[in-house]
Amino acid sequence: MLNIAIIEDDPMLREELTDFFKKNNRIYCALVVDSIARFQHFFRPFMEIDIVLLDINLPAVSGLEGLPAIRNLLPDAEIVMHTVVNDHDTIFKCICAGANGYLLKNGDLAELETTLLSIEENSGCALTPSVARRIISYFQPKAKEKNTESLSDQELKVTRFLVDGLSYQQVADALNISINGVRYHVKNIYKKLHIKSKSALLRRYWEGRIDL
Repeated sequence: MLNIAIIEDDPMLREELTDFFKKNNRIYCALVVDSIARFQHFFRPFMEIDIVLLDINLPAVSGLEGLPAIRNLLPDAEIVMHTVVNDHDTIFKCICAGANGYLLKNGDLAELETTLLSIEENSGCALTPSVARRIISYFQPKAKEKNTESLSDQELKVTRFLVDGLSYQQVADALNISINGVRYHVKNIYKKLHIKSKSALLRRYWEGRIDL
């Protein structure tokens, strides 16, 4: 029997999950609560919890913030995030904080059951496919943007200053040109790189797609 705990503040979803697993003869809900504080209050070692299904957007203490406390109580359990949050930053913060899996709530309950059982059998990984793709793409080397070769020496200097966090005025002072001259170069940089904003430029640089 697989013993799980559910930490979910949405009452409808919490009830739906509880009712679903009540009918399952292989998965038992040992503890169902709506917050990290209640989990800490009601948890007992005799429950022998194998998997914690943990929401992120919880009241008072978020699932991400509460991860270390749960890991301290259950050092050997699988902690699987069960959430609607689907961005690189949150995914990696959860994994670094001790989460073993990351499932999005857009899957149906039968898929959730299969995933949890596969964890018990050590035959599966608790990652929603779209999350797994995000993780893989993050670690894969990014192709360099070849069109940086089309930038002039002055445009490359402006680009380097921008990614270093300098303002237009600071760039103008550093290059001894007017601020309108900086705007002219930035407009050409964006056009050549096929982007429309500084945030897009920074994102490409942080992803390693622009070689400066």
